[in-house]
Amino acid sequence: MYAKIALGNVRKSFRDFSVFFLTLAFGVCVFYAFGSITDQAAVLQMAEDQRRMVEALVDILGGVSVFIVVILGFLVVYANRFLIRRRKREFGIYLTLGMDVRHVSLIVVIETLAVGVVALVAGLVLGLGLSQVMMYLTAHMFEATISGFVFAFSPSACANTVACFAGIFLVTLVFNVTTVSRYHLIDLINADKVSEKVKLRSLPLSVVLFVVSVILIGVAYATLLEHGMMEEGPYFAVATGLVTVGTLLFFFSISGFLLRLVQTSRKVYLSGLNMFVMRQLNSRINTAWLSISLVCAMLFVAICGVCTGFSVATGMNEALVAGTRYDMSLVSYPTGMIGEHATDGPAAADNYDAIARLRADIPAYDELFRDAVQVDTYDRDASGQPLVEQTVEWFTENTSYDGNATVTQMMAGNSETLVTLVRVSDYNALCALIGEKGVDLGDDGCVWWSDMSSLNDFWRAAAEQNPELTVQGRTLRFVDEAVVNAPLSDTAAGGTVSGALIVPDDVVPEGIGPSMTAVNLMYNGERAEVEERATAAIDAAYGDIMGQGETIDAWPVWNPVSAQGLLDQSSGTTVVVTYLAIYIGFMLLVSCATVLALQQLSEAADNVSRYRVLAELGAERSLIDRALLVQVGVYFLFPLVVAVAHAAVALSVVNDIVALLTGYQIGTALVGTVCFVVVLYGGYFLVTYLTSRSMVARSGGGAPSRA
Repeated sequence: MYAKIALGNVRKSFRDFSVFFLTLAFGVCVFYAFGSITDQAAVLQMAEDQRRMVEALVDILGGVSVFIVVILGFLVVYANRFLIRRRKREFGIYLTLGMDVRHVSLIVVIETLAVGVVALVAGLVLGLGLSQVMMYLTAHMFEATISGFVFAFSPSACANTVACFAGIFLVTLVFNVTTVSRYHLIDLINADKVSEKVKLRSLPLSVVLFVVSVILIGVAYATLLEHGMMEEGPYFAVATGLVTVGTLLFFFSISGFLLRLVQTSRKVYLSGLNMFVMRQLNSRINTAWLSISLVCAMLFVAICGVCTGFSVATGMNEALVAGTRYDMSLVSYPTGMIGEHATDGPAAADNYDAIARLRADIPAYDELFRDAVQVDTYDRDASGQPLVEQTVEWFTENTSYDGNATVTQMMAGNSETLVTLVRVSDYNALCALIGEKGVDLGDDGCVWWSDMSSLNDFWRAAAEQNPELTVQGRTLRFVDEAVVNAPLSDTAAGGTVSGALIVPDDVVPEGIGPSMTAVNLMYNGERAEVEERATAAIDAAYGDIMGQGETIDAWPVWNPVSAQGLLDQSSGTTVVVTYLAIYIGFMLLVSCATVLALQQLSEAADNVSRYRVLAELGAERSLIDRALLVQVGVYFLFPLVVAVAHAAVALSVVNDIVALLTGYQIGTALVGTVCFVVVLYGGYFLVTYLTSRSMVARSGGGAPSRA
């Protein structure tokens, strides 16, 4: 009998259970899909480095999943709290008809299990579908192949999902039974007559606080935009503190400010049900301003996290394409690491000819490599004195640059960095290796070399404002093409040269040792075919000195980098960053939307009698529906609009950093993020509105009055 009553309640009031059901189903779906990544990767044909990245991703997601389960547990309990509160009077009737509290608790248990099991099954089915999509997405990002059609099911992920959510259900059941058993009959019967106490706030005070909040937020925005996130000093902390206090004051005062603003126009205030709507919003936000502020903060983190994650992942891929023009790069420091200056190492004995040493040490050199170019950079003469008197700090101080603050801060941070020289013949040979046009300097020309595109404008401005330089007694002038951009070596970091000076060969003194040497090699065949043999040959010849001991002894290889190795590692990093952004962003959005939805459903349940009175006074169904729509819409929209405003400012600064490191602009990812937020957040808004409207209609508040 109790099971029949419970199942009947679920069927009859399924809309009331909709937010609870959606939260559970979405949680199960995402939890299973991300938990099954190991089994998804098992059917992919990928390199060993990529498999290690998948294992690292699984470990990271495992840690994050603990946090996700805690959030989901909180949301499920919070959703049940609404359902219990909504049905107090119904429980009171059960007790009046002679049921024992234990039997009422049993009904609640059966209802929770029924909805939970259906949500679990639905979530697993959706999770299976999502996991298949993720499998092909993973294959695409890893550039791996899948043999034919494969349906991947993960028993371990399914078992973990069921176990975690069984634990959540158990906690929920204990909470429900405990809550129901504590109620008194009189409280249950009169539940719909008890309203939440509303603290009235001075409207003039609300207006003043609102103005103060806007000023604080504006100052925070200006501080962040002017100083960025990397400048030394308390600027970032000050901006964070100001925007936090400003946001709290904003939501603390917004309801009173809006009420006062609308009241200034009696035509608007007295139109339709605007008076009722404004009073309802004022009372609700007055009591929930803190939770709305927290929701705004979570939305801000979700938007910034998802957008930054996608941007970093995409930017890394684009930077990698530009940074892997050579098949392999071998970097060494013939005179010691930066800041050192030794002239008696093994490189000096070879007259600093790295390619000749490679030919001598690798028997299969000509079989493996079809071409090679050595590029040397110089910063000190034979006596250890700087070749160029001006440092990077000098150019920063003597260049008027109105670009983004992040570039200026980074350049100012290079105050001790010497300007390095590169022979024009080395640069032109490098360009010829990758089929690009070299540079013509004439007898006394020079040009800046930067393979970090975000710094091009700075160095161009430096050349325009300081058109002549004296180097080693020679006066050099910048040619028309003030900045060139060929990559120095293979890299995944978006560039390795932040500003070197290319000069005629005879400007560099004879006989001095380079501060850094890069040998860029092209394979004698396809990368995939030669990669393993070439790497093995380098390891066999120099494995005992690479990256060990003194850098001056690691000649001609201190750090070998292969394009294929970078591609494999980067694809794994891209997957990790992308999936973490989606996983955490999704759960934060679900959390925000669930909290707002349940608060609005509780509000609608508390106010059904008021809507009934409006209907009895002659308010049409369309007016009441519109009033509900405005209330729910404003409640959902306020924290989202403020979060988007905060995110827009923060992301403009983050964009400078991402562009600096990868050359990628964040705007493209922002479009996808907005669509992601609108679909998920908007879906919860729609469900909340429809459920609230159904509750009001069932109570008689949605029907027009009749004569």
